[in-house]
Amino acid sequence: MVLLLVLTALAALRAAVRWPDLAKAMALPALLLCVIAGLTLPDIDQSLPLDHRSAVTHSIGPALLALARRWARPVAGGLALGLGLHLAADVFPNAMIGFATVKLPFAGSIGSDASYLWLAANALACTALGGWLLQREITPPLLRVLALLAVTLIGISYLIGVDGGWPALAIYLAAGWLAFRRVRLRA
Repeated sequence: MVLLLVLTALAALRAAVRWPDLAKAMALPALLLCVIAGLTLPDIDQSLPLDHRSAVTHSIGPALLALARRWARPVAGGLALGLGLHLAADVFPNAMIGFATVKLPFAGSIGSDASYLWLAANALACTALGGWLLQREITPPLLRVLALLAVTLIGISYLIGVDGGWPALAIYLAAGWLAFRRVRLRA
């Protein structure tokens, strides 16, 4: 299902490359499809010959792959935002042992402290990249606000239902409130 969402978004954007107005119109739906895909993409490691919480899938890496083509930037932005939400929740497991720790291919677990650092740094990097790409690729300001609201609702819906989601949600809401205050003070 995750790969189907990403492939659908990529196909729509690729088909629209020749028509800039269509490409702009497809950016928001592609971004939102990929936010949803990014929420569960890291756990695809369980279907691959990788250990759970593989550093390959539990990182900014999948979003960076989508940056290889300029026309795929909305996909990269959506994946980054979804991955950021997933990884932020993963920072708050019941205990950072065994199944919860990040694993490197062929090397195994990186340990508890390094896992916290890995997940937090990648959640932050994904959120920053996703926010930057959303602001850059969703050009009409009204659509940008709608995209931000949609991503916020998707994020809240996801985080209230997963382990570790409540602390991550509190951090995102606090950061959002601080950003809003900063923008208001400038105006």
